[in-house]
Amino acid sequence: MNITIRKAVSEDKDFLITSILEAEKSGGNVVSYCAIFGITEDELRTALGHILDEDMEGQELAMSAFLVAEADGERAAALSTWVEKAKGMSSSMIKSNLLMYFIDREKILAAGPNLTLMNEVAIPRDEYALQIECVYTAPKYRGKGLTGKLIEAHIKQRQEDGMTFNKVQVILLKNNVSAQKAYEKAGFAVAEEKRCADRAILKLLPSDTKILMQKQLNS
Repeated sequence: MNITIRKAVSEDKDFLITSILEAEKSGGNVVSYCAIFGITEDELRTALGHILDEDMEGQELAMSAFLVAEADGERAAALSTWVEKAKGMSSSMIKSNLLMYFIDREKILAAGPNLTLMNEVAIPRDEYALQIECVYTAPKYRGKGLTGKLIEAHIKQRQEDGMTFNKVQVILLKNNVSAQKAYEKAGFAVAEEKRCADRAILKLLPSDTKILMQKQLNS
């Protein structure tokens, strides 16, 4: 199998949207964006398409944040990264502004209680750390180490772009045991854990607990 890793381009948009949705499901059936804002997957796909077109750097939903792995010419995996606050604004603020612009205002206002609940499991990202998000591998290509190859490629690309960082971080839902084990095998360790005591959180997420894992890089 011939593996090629490259920057995402506009023709990859549908695959990137699928990657975002599947990463949000984290092995379950709940798409958190849909549950939080009360929108359908089709509505979310439309909004994500616009957001990717905006390509606002500094958060995970930017076209330029993604690398794509191809296997024998077929899209097989994708993953996005950014360096937190490298652009001066937090990723959560940039993403919130984009969502508020491309999702119906009434749905944004109605989502207030859900957003408050989500805040109970929010884990702050370390400034100037490389962040990993939207990790997805198509089913037929799983178990072939594509996520690890994408992470290595991202680190190399960001360093070549002149970014300075000494750690890599990823936030996972605790139910995603296979992903946690894979990151541990790659040298990541759990640095923080946050749980929501309100069981209503399970209507918005596949798990009531998030974990932050990180890997220190050689300086």
